[in-house]
Formats: sequence, C-alpha cells, structure tokens
Amino acid sequence: MSKSKVKTFLAYLDSSNPLLRLHPFVKVLALLVFNLVAWLVEAPYPLLAYLLALVFLYPFLRVSMRNLIRALPYLLLVAQAVTLGYLVGSKIPGSVVYFSLPWGTYVSDRTLMFMASVMLRISCMVLGSTLVFISLRDVDLVYGFKSVGLPFAAAFTVNLSMRFSMLFMEDYARIRDAMVLKGAHLDSGGLVERARLTSLMGVPLMVLALKRMQDLSYVLELRGFPPKGKRTYVYEFVWRPVDAIAAAILLILLFSTVALRLTGFLSFPGWPFL
Repeated sequence: MSKSKVKTFLAYLDSSNPLLRLHPFVKVLALLVFNLVAWLVEAPYPLLAYLLALVFLYPFLRVSMRNLIRALPYLLLVAQAVTLGYLVGSKIPGSVVYFSLPWGTYVSDRTLMFMASVMLRISCMVLGSTLVFISLRDVDLVYGFKSVGLPFAAAFTVNLSMRFSMLFMEDYARIRDAMVLKGAHLDSGGLVERARLTSLMGVPLMVLALKRMQDLSYVLELRGFPPKGKRTYVYEFVWRPVDAIAAAILLILLFSTVALRLTGFLSFPGWPFL
C-alpha cells in the first residue's frame, strides 16, 4: 500500500515522516536556531563540522538527499561571488601573502581562511533552512508564529511572503525553460549577453507577480481578511515528549554556541588556530 504524500514548501513528503509530526513551534525554532548558529560561528573547522552534521540529518530524518543537489547551483553561484570578492578586494593580514594586486589589495593565508568561512557559513544556512522548509507547510508557519505570540494577521502575512517567494522561483524556472525551448542560449556568450538574456525574464515575471497579487487581494477580500473578533482554528497541535526534547536540543545548541563564541573558541580563526 502506497503512502500518501504531503505538500510542503519545497517537496512532497510521506505522511509518516517524523518531521511532519513535529509541533509548528519546533519547526520555527529550528529555522531560527540553524541560521543563528551559522551566523555566530566564524571559525572554519567548527563550521565544517556543523555543515557535516546538517548533511547527516537529512538521511537520519528520512529526507531525500536529492534536496541537497537542488541547492548546489545556488551554492556554486554564491561561492563564485564570494571567491571573486575576496580575491580582488580583500586586505586581510596573514603570515603568508600569496600575491598582491595593483590597486592595493592582496591575498594572504588568512584571506583564504576567511573566504572558506564565509562560504561554509552560507552553506550551513542554506542546508539548515532547506531541511526545515522541506517539512514546513503553510499551516505550520502560521501556527508556529502564532504560538510565540505573533498576531494571526501578521503570521498569515509572513506565510504569504514565504509562499510568494516559492512561487516566484517556480515561475522563474518555467520562464527559463520556455525560453530554452524557444531557442534561447542562456549559458552561452559573454557576460553582457547573458545579462541581456536574463533581463528578458523580468517582464513576464513582473506580469505573473502582479496577476497573483491581484487574484490574492480578491480572495482575501471575499474571505473577510483580516479577521475581526475571536476566530476558530481547524488544526490543533498538542505538545508531545518528542517535541519538548527537540526544542530542548535546539536551545542547548544555541546557548552552547553563544557560550563558546564568548570564549573565542568559535571566533575567527578559532580552533585549531587558537
């Protein structure tokens, strides 16, 4: 008997997946903690360990590794931008200077370490956020923010912004594929030619975005949004022992990171260069 699938922000998960059954508050907390930890850590080796731990969580939580492959193009694009920025515009002193540029910048061993730290930090943020969004539904986002005291209208607005960002990415992929099918070579030519071809996507993307906003305004108006008075809710989420344990682990991870950062263990260059 085939298992039913549940649509989330980024994927379709089996209804039996343990991530789906987590309390919405835990999911919102995980999204916050995963990004805060990556932002607090500056040392490259602890960041690498954190990245490997996030990768291990995917099979442990029964999430397909194909979702990691989907994030690789974005990570490669960011890596190119970070590498170019540090190679041509950095002045980070180090023990060894590999080469200097005519406009006064140079590349040292600390430049390469800092560049690696930035790329690892961004990768941790992307992988951690992707893991959460794979299990996050619209109802989870609304109920999760509401459980921390955010008004329903504000929680619903945050959910709409997240949903629109996902729809924007889907529209971009459709327009890109349509241009490729019509003979456009988006990956050929020089930098100016690629920029010109990419800019052609702006008009259809803007038209689709405006149409979606107009349709949404009609739907919200017909349903009487924002709600007035006391409202009822379809879903009821009950705290279970596993939710309390997961929340405790996330908070311990966050507070431990803050404590280690204050000691300098996680500050750049960090361990093992203390």
